[in-house]
Amino acid sequence: MDLSTGKDVAGIRQGWPIILACFLTIFTAYTTAFILGPMLDDMGRDLGLSLSAMGQLAAITFIPWGIGAPLLAPISDRYGRKYVILAGVAGLSLSSIATSFADGYLAVAVWRFIAGLSGALVPPTAVAAIGDNFTGRVRGLAIGFATAGVAMGLLVGVPSVAFLTDYLGWRNALWISGVFGLTLSLYTLRSLPSGSQTDAPSSYLASFTWMRQGASWLLLSGNVTERLMTSAFLTYVAVFLMRTFEVSLSTAGSLLTAMSVGALIGGLLGGALAGVRRRFLIITALVLLQGELLAFHFSGLGFLTLTIAAGFLFSFFSHLSRPAVMDDLISIAPQAHGAIIGFYSTSNQVGLFLGASLGGFAIQWGGFGALSWLVLGAAVLGGGFYGASAWVFRGRG
Repeated sequence: MDLSTGKDVAGIRQGWPIILACFLTIFTAYTTAFILGPMLDDMGRDLGLSLSAMGQLAAITFIPWGIGAPLLAPISDRYGRKYVILAGVAGLSLSSIATSFADGYLAVAVWRFIAGLSGALVPPTAVAAIGDNFTGRVRGLAIGFATAGVAMGLLVGVPSVAFLTDYLGWRNALWISGVFGLTLSLYTLRSLPSGSQTDAPSSYLASFTWMRQGASWLLLSGNVTERLMTSAFLTYVAVFLMRTFEVSLSTAGSLLTAMSVGALIGGLLGGALAGVRRRFLIITALVLLQGELLAFHFSGLGFLTLTIAAGFLFSFFSHLSRPAVMDDLISIAPQAHGAIIGFYSTSNQVGLFLGASLGGFAIQWGGFGALSWLVLGAAVLGGGFYGASAWVFRGRG
């Protein structure tokens, strides 16, 4: 429901300004989240820091992001989406600008921590804004379009930062990225409706009453397993390609980008799945297929072409379910969109952490063959969670 008028947005066409604003803010959030990646070497040399230390600086952002999302996002349930999103985008942008003037480890760490807190406000609140302004099958499509900002941040935003760093230096790249984010804030200010929900939770704690419903935990747990597989893929695919097929680092990076295009396509098409009956039976099958594709990918049994094809299809299927899962989470908590999507954001971070951590232990224990078994196990577990969701949501459209 449009909070400024009290009327439903008629459809995708009329709601494009809102969808675009949410897409751009999510794009900004994920570009900023991974912005240090392309500049680790240059930045480390200038600040006199090792690659290991720079890696820790890059990871600092995700700690406050994962913890803060479920705690801060409910604020928007009571006080409105627009200004929470604006505060988040402004914090992300100003943290990048401030980091461009940093002269040591502590300064960068502080500003990256602030970036994480700011990022915790943006994607959950943007998805909650979609939930406020769209209903029915249109909502799933709108979520798919808006959350495509995640894939675009990785496919376009981060490579653009790498280009700017290469030609203008890391300080200028950060400054330009910050100014770009502030400029987007002006569009967000104009496009998103003002005001708070007419049926907002009566208190902060009331935003969490949905936690009593088992369906919400089944969906969140299923998402953890999917993101675990995604993290295992993104973290270890480059080193796998280099060791197995003896390709260079630059070639491995290019192949990863090509495979990741599947994630963008899957996210865009996944919105249609939100309106399908028995969608969680379909998602259950897709999760099992993801495990099989990723296990084959890391098995080393195929030629390079088949391996890349398996990675592309995995990326595609791994993003098909996201709009449908978020759409049903929103329906579970009609008065607390921000709170429940905040927990969804945290489930993303948990899965990403587990995939990188357990994947490392698996490779150390049994090589990439053990990693294949890990992702297969995650797929079976995820299929169980989503299969149970199909039973809970039986009879729903």
